[in-house]
Amino acid sequence: MTVDVLTAMNKNGSGLNLRELSTSLAQADVAPRIGTLTTKVEATELSISAIGEIRSKLSSLTNSVQLIRSNPVLKATSSNSGVAVTITDPTKVANRTFSVGVTQLASRQVLEFGGFASADALVGAGTLQVEVGEWTVDTNGDPAFNLNPASTVQTLTIPEGVTLTMLAETLDALPGMSARVLPKGDGTFLLGIVSEEGANQALRLTATETVPGLAAFDTTTTNATRQIKAAQNATLTVDGIPVSRSSNTITDLIPGVEVQLSGAAGTQSTVNFTRDKEAAQLNLEALIEEVNSTRKLLNDLSARGIGGAEGGALAGDRLVEKLKNDMTNLLSQPILGFGSEAKRLTDFGVATNRDGSLRFDSTRFERAFRDDPASFDMLFRDRMTSDVEGVTVGGTLGAGAKPGVYNFVRDAVTGEARLDDTRMVGLNLAPGSQRFFLFQGNLSGLQLDVPDGVNQAEVRYGRSFLSSLEAVLDAALSTGANSLTERETQLTTRLTETTTQIEELETRQTMLEQRYLSRFTAMETAIAGLRSTGAYLTNLVAQWNKST
Repeated sequence: MTVDVLTAMNKNGSGLNLRELSTSLAQADVAPRIGTLTTKVEATELSISAIGEIRSKLSSLTNSVQLIRSNPVLKATSSNSGVAVTITDPTKVANRTFSVGVTQLASRQVLEFGGFASADALVGAGTLQVEVGEWTVDTNGDPAFNLNPASTVQTLTIPEGVTLTMLAETLDALPGMSARVLPKGDGTFLLGIVSEEGANQALRLTATETVPGLAAFDTTTTNATRQIKAAQNATLTVDGIPVSRSSNTITDLIPGVEVQLSGAAGTQSTVNFTRDKEAAQLNLEALIEEVNSTRKLLNDLSARGIGGAEGGALAGDRLVEKLKNDMTNLLSQPILGFGSEAKRLTDFGVATNRDGSLRFDSTRFERAFRDDPASFDMLFRDRMTSDVEGVTVGGTLGAGAKPGVYNFVRDAVTGEARLDDTRMVGLNLAPGSQRFFLFQGNLSGLQLDVPDGVNQAEVRYGRSFLSSLEAVLDAALSTGANSLTERETQLTTRLTETTTQIEELETRQTMLEQRYLSRFTAMETAIAGLRSTGAYLTNLVAQWNKST
């Protein structure tokens, strides 16, 4: 049993429990403010937890958007894996079927220079000229080499002391070829050189010796004996029409599509491009479900608690209200930049319930997909196009890019180009074309490839619903203004300040208690003294009375 010594000793004073009295008085002064601040701490902690819930939900919605993107409505299929197709520009793809047949695959030239005792064998000295072009046969039946006009002739100076390995490393660093030293397997070593794909990517090496040995790499007259495999073009048929390309990766055969050939000669494939109604429906239903779930969480956490109902942890929170408004506006606003006719979600089969939630309208969806399946690109994929043949629109646009129609104009005299009122930076490409970049303005990040002679074009940027939704989510999940991170920082700062205030009040309570206790102790000492004096006087008077 704990004994309060001060109270136990207080027999001749007031008889009060001084410690309890001091504590009660100190608490009466501080406790109401601590209670108010404690309530504030609990509310702030609930708000921080609720912000965490929103962050988790928005991240989940972002992941769902990415999954929807990975299930495209426009699909390319090939009946034979030897002819693979990938859509690169959906705006140029038509819903139709192509027949593709492989006659010959493109190949690289492979050269072998063998008979070396080791990888460190010396190769002599002099100069070695490397040319890229095509080996043919002239009218006399003799080998002939035609230089590729787009290539650059390389002349290497080979000093004394260069080894086979050092020569391979030097050649491997040149554009358009690769080289390495390999053991032959019979105790000797070889230098292997491989060109790029295509008949006009073959190599011719011309050696001029100052120290014997370098002539072994000259192919001006010995190409056939050094060549393991000849460079050749891919030849194929498209709908029965024979065509030739320098690579097995072909980007200009079917508009908006990359074709990758790997099948042997004789491979036949049927390539189809269709918009998948089932994929469109699955994507739309998944989107509706995720958006509804996100909006419900925002509504629950920001509920005002009217009519006796319990309010949400973020009732009246400015950021949450902004998020709700942004999503509501997004669901109702038109999707711009895809043509003269803007459409809304309702045009694709998304209906609104009385409580504001969304639902899938199968009748409206069926009708929309039947009438215009290509329009569903507006929901799931951005589109950048030009109204002029030959003008290619590309680049990576920022989250703030604004959809719409823009005018490209190039001054025929100075070559200066602008997109609307924003100047573009030009770069010369291959002869007959120029590439322009936009580094500021509404379409910062845009890239235009423009043929010579084209000085005016219309550029359209259509921003899909998914991209607009991602912009809202990215802004909320970022670290900038009006973001969840900013709000969490504000709440954490508030929590820290409030906790500090509580600690300061608790310290004040302890000090007040000690002050009261000190004063009461002095009071008790005085009372005890007075009582002692009173007892003395009482006894003295009693003695006086006896003596009289």
